[in-house]
Amino acid sequence: MSFTLHLTHGPAYAVAEISALAFMEAAPPVLRAISEQTRMHGDRRLLINLIDVVGTFGAEEQRTIGLLAHQHLSHLEKVASLVPPEKLTRVSEAAARAQGMELRVFTALTEAIDWLVA
Repeated sequence: MSFTLHLTHGPAYAVAEISALAFMEAAPPVLRAISEQTRMHGDRRLLINLIDVVGTFGAEEQRTIGLLAHQHLSHLEKVASLVPPEKLTRVSEAAARAQGMELRVFTALTEAIDWLVA
């Protein structure tokens, strides 16, 4: 499955910008790559920009993505996910948080950053 991942590491948080089609097959390799890079750089907080993901996931797929996020990104203190307003469901957020992960989904970049650095 094809995806583009651009990861930058800043002093307060890392940013992962993902471009892909909304297929479940893309989620595990994207999350593994993010995990490897954030561990290697010692990142503690992460903003995942999903604005350029084309298409939508169903509720069960979103739940699975939340569980995968916990599996691959639980070494991080906080993870903020940025999605377009029309895609906000909080299903992945609820699944990850139920596992004890500090993951929140936002539709505004400034709100996501404010939460990450608080």
